[in-house]
Amino acid sequence: MNNEILANLLIGVVGIIVFFFILKWPFIGVAVTISILPIVHIFPDIPLFTSISVPVGVATLASYLLQSKRKQTAPKGKPEPVLWFGFLFIFWTVVSNPEASFLGADRVWLLTFVQLWVLMYLTGELLVTPKRQETTMLIFAVVSMISAIFAVLQGEIAEDALSSARVAGLAVNANQAARYYVVAFVCFYYLRSTMQKPFLRFLYFIGIFTTFVGIFFTVSRTGILLLFVSSILLLWFQPRVKNKIGLIVFLIVGLLGISFYSESIINIIRGIFPAIREGTDTIGLRYDLWQAGWKMWLDYPVQGIGIGQYPPNLLYYMRLFEGAERSGLSPHNSYVHVLAETGLVGFALFMAMLISAFKNLWPHQSRDYNQRNSIQITWFIILIILCVGSITASDLGNKLLWVLLGISAVYANPNMVEEEDKLTEAAEPVRTTATSLRLRRWMKNVK
Repeated sequence: MNNEILANLLIGVVGIIVFFFILKWPFIGVAVTISILPIVHIFPDIPLFTSISVPVGVATLASYLLQSKRKQTAPKGKPEPVLWFGFLFIFWTVVSNPEASFLGADRVWLLTFVQLWVLMYLTGELLVTPKRQETTMLIFAVVSMISAIFAVLQGEIAEDALSSARVAGLAVNANQAARYYVVAFVCFYYLRSTMQKPFLRFLYFIGIFTTFVGIFFTVSRTGILLLFVSSILLLWFQPRVKNKIGLIVFLIVGLLGISFYSESIINIIRGIFPAIREGTDTIGLRYDLWQAGWKMWLDYPVQGIGIGQYPPNLLYYMRLFEGAERSGLSPHNSYVHVLAETGLVGFALFMAMLISAFKNLWPHQSRDYNQRNSIQITWFIILIILCVGSITASDLGNKLLWVLLGISAVYANPNMVEEEDKLTEAAEPVRTTATSLRLRRWMKNVK
């Protein structure tokens, strides 16, 4: 009991420090919001809030509004299409089935979507410099690495995926944890590739290695596949031959090391595609869940069955399937989820939002592989990882996905990514208005 009190006290002290950081630099709030995801299990329940991310979001929004009022910056013009599509998607979920949006069994979906849209908007407004984006990457990657360490300590790899201990580190479940580790793996790779100092490059390598190993200890087959997908994408977009060779060598040595630790790893990897083809074990259950979602859509093709209504109605649609006794599950597929619950219109708006984000982040052909091009490619790769991972998971309410959508809005305009010194110059008169006036008068008198 004493240990629990001390842990909660420590979390409270850290929370207060983070709160003051957010007040000074609102973009830290976005970084903290997504960094909570890999370690969400360490946080205690907070009265009046559904999760720890809610007060973080409130503090971020308040800080942003206060600083915007002080700076009195001119509006940037019309919102980007990705924001409009997000707004229309939320509007459709309410119009198509108001009761489901306001009276959800486990949550008020309208409030959830409003929070996600505000998070997307704030991301587009705050992460407008490469430095801020790199800081967000670093915070998320370091926290994910800590969660991966716990996964390695807890994990036990057996003969196959079903008999192995499915650990999640400090995240919600093994599949979610594996995806966060893959994203952190990509973030560490980017940060290391842009760093010149040997010591920091070594620390980033430790992060790459830890998250790499953590993915296998979750025994998430989706996570392992995403690791290979991310590695192929990193190799494809990496312009330097030296870095490509280094990544290939790391992957080979890493796989050999993991296989020496447990020979079952290779068997688990080999069994992924046969399981997908034959629909065995949990993959077969997923196929049943997808078919149930498809039947829901056929019954409600335009408006969908209603947001959040897939789990309570699953029993009626799985009577013909083997997993009927598991009613209440999610569809384990974001696209089936959206199609079944919001219909064809909602699905079209959701896909338009994703397509708009991909269009904004699409890497432009350029011989000048500068910092902005490099980080934009990294976000593009991460968005692909999340969208591919959404084939086997319901990520409609995943904050990391909505932050990526917000980051894409930053790159919608080629001139939108601002430099840090421009932001500093813009903010300087606000912080020292009275002082600067006195200084100018003094300089004038001296002259």
